[in-house]
Amino acid sequence: MSVLFRLRERAFLARQRGRLERLAAYRRPALDVPALCAAVRRKTVVLTVTGGRTGTTFLTHLFALCPDTTSLHEPEPSFVPVLRRAQHEPDLARRFLLEYKLPFIAGVATRRYVETGHLWCKGFLAPLLALGIAPQVVALRRAPRRVAASLLSRHTVPGRGKLGLKYLLHPLDPGVLPLPDWGRRSDYQCCFWYALEMERRQRDERAPVEAAGGGWVDVTAEELHEPERFLAVARALQLVDDATAVAALRVGHARVAGVTHNPNAAAVPVADAAAQEEAVWAAVRRPDLRAWVESRYAG
Repeated sequence: MSVLFRLRERAFLARQRGRLERLAAYRRPALDVPALCAAVRRKTVVLTVTGGRTGTTFLTHLFALCPDTTSLHEPEPSFVPVLRRAQHEPDLARRFLLEYKLPFIAGVATRRYVETGHLWCKGFLAPLLALGIAPQVVALRRAPRRVAASLLSRHTVPGRGKLGLKYLLHPLDPGVLPLPDWGRRSDYQCCFWYALEMERRQRDERAPVEAAGGGWVDVTAEELHEPERFLAVARALQLVDDATAVAALRVGHARVAGVTHNPNAAAVPVADAAAQEEAVWAAVRRPDLRAWVESRYAG
């Protein structure tokens, strides 16, 4: 399976040439890297660590309400053309930040910059910290079963098909949770595995971010539908301060929270989901992670 998969992955990468050509338009190599990093550090930079299908579009619209804030969802320059290679070439992730992403962030006119999406935490957060840039982070979470079902409804499965290769991690990537015989697992099991891997990243990446001087907020989209919770999160992320017109934020929140953002198509039936999940937990062999995940979604 691994040999066949690698051939498919190489074919996928070969078809990414068009994306790489479009990405080249955003290349802005820094003549002075320390100055570039200093310019980014002068901003409040807010990122998300999440698996996707968790409410990132909703979050984008909420944070766009905050003053002097640029809030974008998976903007160009996109991580997608380099995501696959970056899993195996860490230096590529650093170069992408220095030549593409950080010049873009430094160039936005606002003092605060928010970028939501699930790609930062797939190989790009650690090199960002290594460059001395400590962001404010939203760990936007959702129960793994719900994430897996949502991915399945989108036909986005780790390592399978264009969308899975384009956006997700898969079990042959370095440093991820094990999933033996993943080629023979169901699509739902692969999606559930991916949701667990992203839970692991949310658990393990908090300490390095905070040690570097960044902030960390753990929240769900459902919680953010409460206006006071939204305001508390915005304050914690340094997106609002004592001078902010909170009444206007509440009005904007009611408007944004009244819309369903990026809804799924019809759900794909899953036969005996609980049994399939148990098989994944058995393969992952991480009782510590299981206890942590179950405690997060208890009740």
